[in-house]
Amino acid sequence: MGYKRGHWLLFLLFLIGFFPEMVKAEEKIVRVAFDKSLPPFSSMEPDGEFTGFTIDLIRAIASQNDWKLEYVPLEWEEAVGALHAGKVDVLLGMKYTNRYDQVFDFSESFFTMSEVLLVPRDDQGIYTLNQLSEKVVAVQRAHTSMDLLESVRRVKMIVSFSQLEALANLTRGRADAFLGNRWTAEYILRKENRWEDYSMRSGLINPTDYAFAVREGHSELLDKLNEGLNQLYRDGTYTRLYSHYFEPYSPHLTDWWRKLVIGLLLVLAVGIVSLLTFFLWNKRLQAEVKRRTAELADVMVFQRKVLDHTDSAILSLDTQGYITLVNQVAITIFPIQKEMLGRHILDVLPQLPWDACCLDRSRQYEGEIHDERSFVFHYYVAPFLNAMSEHVGWIVTVQDRTEQKRMQTRLISQEKMHALGQLVAGIAHELRNPLTAVKTFIELLPKKVDDPRFRSELLRFVPEELERMNRIVEELLDYSRSKPLLIESTSVADLVYSVVGLFVRRFESEQVNIVVDISDQLELQVDRGRIKQVLINLMLNALEAMAGSTEKQLQIKAGKKRDGVWITISDTGEGMQKEQQSRLFEPFYTTKSQGIGLGLYVSQKIMREHSGQLEVSSVTRVGTTFTLRFGQEDHDAEAVDRR
Repeated sequence: MGYKRGHWLLFLLFLIGFFPEMVKAEEKIVRVAFDKSLPPFSSMEPDGEFTGFTIDLIRAIASQNDWKLEYVPLEWEEAVGALHAGKVDVLLGMKYTNRYDQVFDFSESFFTMSEVLLVPRDDQGIYTLNQLSEKVVAVQRAHTSMDLLESVRRVKMIVSFSQLEALANLTRGRADAFLGNRWTAEYILRKENRWEDYSMRSGLINPTDYAFAVREGHSELLDKLNEGLNQLYRDGTYTRLYSHYFEPYSPHLTDWWRKLVIGLLLVLAVGIVSLLTFFLWNKRLQAEVKRRTAELADVMVFQRKVLDHTDSAILSLDTQGYITLVNQVAITIFPIQKEMLGRHILDVLPQLPWDACCLDRSRQYEGEIHDERSFVFHYYVAPFLNAMSEHVGWIVTVQDRTEQKRMQTRLISQEKMHALGQLVAGIAHELRNPLTAVKTFIELLPKKVDDPRFRSELLRFVPEELERMNRIVEELLDYSRSKPLLIESTSVADLVYSVVGLFVRRFESEQVNIVVDISDQLELQVDRGRIKQVLINLMLNALEAMAGSTEKQLQIKAGKKRDGVWITISDTGEGMQKEQQSRLFEPFYTTKSQGIGLGLYVSQKIMREHSGQLEVSSVTRVGTTFTLRFGQEDHDAEAVDRR
């Protein structure tokens, strides 16, 4: 019994010692990053203590939520990077911008932050941001002040890692001006008793909300921050902290008003001097206006010269279609009796689709029109918008394309005549050879009609030559018209062997090794006669390509893939170059000494009628392979263009 009591005693002692650790484990740790050189908002003292307005705010919020804060003092750019990388949970103080809003979430604003342009008090040349051109400006890296200077031409920036370093560049004479945090600048200069040495020009620049920033999507932490801020407003903690950090530096406002009153009294006392100064300043302004007006006039003259020296007519219209501006080309193209300015566009271009433009003012219109002088014009109409994206008129450009159209017509006519000449020459050449052979046999017929050998040659060669002429005529007919397909189930092997049988003697005489690898079960739904015509044409091309080869081999294979049947015919001929391959299927194009260039064109046409493709791959001095693909309508048609 005493043994059990001892165990219970040890267990109670364990709980007593472990319970505070359990409570401590439940305490949430929040990692906060801040700019360590941004007083009075946040700074790290030499003794390592962290002070500032935002530091005290997060401490007050942490006490409400039982958070344990882990401080991470960094340079501003490093602090932003740490939050983006997830190394910290909260960034104490960030100006709200659209760029940051895309990657971070912001709490409710607890301060209105603005930049200030600070220059030495005796400087009389810098009063606005635009006057910073050719000046040296001290700024902080990754600060919004750098974005403000992007619109200033030829400005030179000295970039520092903190506001303190940037301000030091001004006080040491390295920069002409400082652009940065207005409160930090005043805090440092007053602390160094140098506030009266500098003047704020264009104060309160770009005022924006200043808030806590968390990583995007951390809504729970963001809600806690917003609840904490609201509680600080209600219990007066925020007002107390604001008064502690910022009211000591507010008396300068009273000083400013006092100086203003003194200045007004001085102005009243020296009114004559002020009037003289105003007169001189007015003279200076008039001279500046005159100079700027002259510059503007030069720009307008230059723009006018550019408009007048283009090759297109340019007209601007108001919203009702009345002409407000024309260039010299427009006056030349449209020789109307009265001046064009103030007239309606339909008086100049009655064929313009003005009704359509009025119905939809957001579109752009272009096209061609013909006038009564047989001129051809290409027009382009675009809506003209002002800086507020409001429709205020139209821009019309017109280009005279009459001569271009005439040239195109002449070129097309020449191309047709060239193609016709090729066609006639090919037909004449192809028909002359068989007709010569037939004529020879007919002339010898009376003399050698009884010669058995002559009769044998007559019966052999005359039908072949007639068939040759018939084939030429059939190719021409296939080129000019389409025949209905007679689709039937056909054995691929039987179809190929029936064509190979036509060339057996030629294979033997020319010592061509023929290899056929086709399954007997492979079938196609095709027009047997048409596909046979394609195979005959491809085999004839292969035999002619291998005429000069030492090793002659014709290989025919077939198979099935992706619900489609393919047939390949490969030779070991001379091959083709890329330029030849690119034009291979064009009508009337041929590389043969005899031929009219219709065979492959007709073959491709037959394959497309079967929803198929005729493809080719060739390597010079290696050989050529033609591939017939059936039943693959989704096959990439661009494969044909690889020739």
